[in-house]
Amino acid sequence: MSVVPERPAPIIGLYDAPLWSFAANNELRLQRCNSCKHVRYFPTGYCPVCLSEDHEWALMSGKGRVASWCVFHKQYFPQIPAPYIVVMVELEEGPIVPANIINCQEEELKIGLSVHVVFEDVLWNDGTRGKIFQWRKESDPVSR
Repeated sequence: MSVVPERPAPIIGLYDAPLWSFAANNELRLQRCNSCKHVRYFPTGYCPVCLSEDHEWALMSGKGRVASWCVFHKQYFPQIPAPYIVVMVELEEGPIVPANIINCQEEELKIGLSVHVVFEDVLWNDGTRGKIFQWRKESDPVSR
């Protein structure tokens, strides 16, 4: 039995609740406007392009490229030791989605590095279980 890491529980809002539900099923789904087809992240109540409120939660490929990154040297949460890396990934579908990158050292990062999404079981610090999505180098042989 593997150890499930503890993480700070997310504050789930009105628009991002489906995002967490889909992640619990190992799916990266984002809102896609049914009017103009714009794919967006962060979840909102309307499309920032055409202002339509009509959208669906579309399944993403889970593939993208690193657009930027930041190395956090300060420990903000006791469950997440520093340093850790957060990357901004431009998905094949267009939006930029931030998350941690795992199994990658800072010196290996470069703009355009191919990555794919992976899901990790976590124990939220409120005692419930859930999943988070993270990024992994595409060349990493671990299965998705």
